[in-house]
Amino acid sequence: MKFDPSLIKEAAKEDFDRAWQQGRDYLGRPSMNERYPRNSYSFGSVHPIFDTIQKLREAYVRLGFSEAMNPVIVDAADVYRQFGSEALAVLDRCFYLAGLPRPDIGMSEDRVSQVSALLGRQLSEEEVQALRQILHGYKKGKVEGDDLVGEIAAALGAHDALISTVLEKVFPEFRELKAEATSRTLRSHMTSGWFISLSHLHHRRRLPVKLFSVDRCFRREQAEDAARLMSYYSASCVIMDEEVSVEDGKAVADGLLSQFGFEKFQFRPDEKRSKYYTPGTQIEVFAYHPGLVGSATKYSSGWVEVATFGIYSPTALSQYDIPYPVMNLGLGVERLAMILHNSQDLRALSYPQFQT
Repeated sequence: MKFDPSLIKEAAKEDFDRAWQQGRDYLGRPSMNERYPRNSYSFGSVHPIFDTIQKLREAYVRLGFSEAMNPVIVDAADVYRQFGSEALAVLDRCFYLAGLPRPDIGMSEDRVSQVSALLGRQLSEEEVQALRQILHGYKKGKVEGDDLVGEIAAALGAHDALISTVLEKVFPEFRELKAEATSRTLRSHMTSGWFISLSHLHHRRRLPVKLFSVDRCFRREQAEDAARLMSYYSASCVIMDEEVSVEDGKAVADGLLSQFGFEKFQFRPDEKRSKYYTPGTQIEVFAYHPGLVGSATKYSSGWVEVATFGIYSPTALSQYDIPYPVMNLGLGVERLAMILHNSQDLRALSYPQFQT
């Protein structure tokens, strides 16, 4: 049934556990026809981004590529290995991961008394010792954070909601914890994951190695707008072989994008010249789509930049002891989805639930 969030928020401020327990009162009793197996659901609709992802996966497989999963969490040291002098600029746009430290929590007589008062009974010496051991195990990483309340509740024979109250009122160390940054980042380029993956494959996979991955990347943009999001999908592939060239990139671009209705292609040198690519091999792919001609978009000429490819630099590959050249091609899934679904705003296309 419908409920009033403001009333529940006020009740939770006064007594969270009681408000939580009363949550079941808001669940209605389904009629006979609303109960399983009499109830049923019809077909829904697919999200345009995930629809495009699925089509890209199928397109890559038709080109003879095998699907792979690359690491999402990449240490800053790997970014330095891959990007060289560009690393600082790349890391400036990366999200660093942080974690809460494990505090060293003591059990004084005063705290034993506070816990006993909240439980409504005196803790036994065995229970005090068990509580000390659990807190020590938490500090040492033997007890995970999401198991802490349950472990204490079991040791003291109390409800976990009451133990949550105990931790909040008796152990302020938990409330005062502040996240500490690590050297691990969320990948901003799929390339960061490819170097790591290929370093484990080059010596045990028969050449050529042809892999693709369609997955999230994260970039700390100054702001999100119609053309940029902080979290986006990259559709990326690599070919590792004794002989690869930009001609392989052209063939893959044509074979991939022609499956989406693009008919003509132009390959132009990319002015960015990333250090992880061999000089002179970084190429932008422009493609012509008849469905864009005369559209109310900036692509009304029919031509749009849709992909970039290049040959990884031996300097970067050598940091991972990879002895073979590698062609890499990548494209932004959202850019392709905008074209296929005639959208002019990435935010509206990706997150329609937030649009007014």
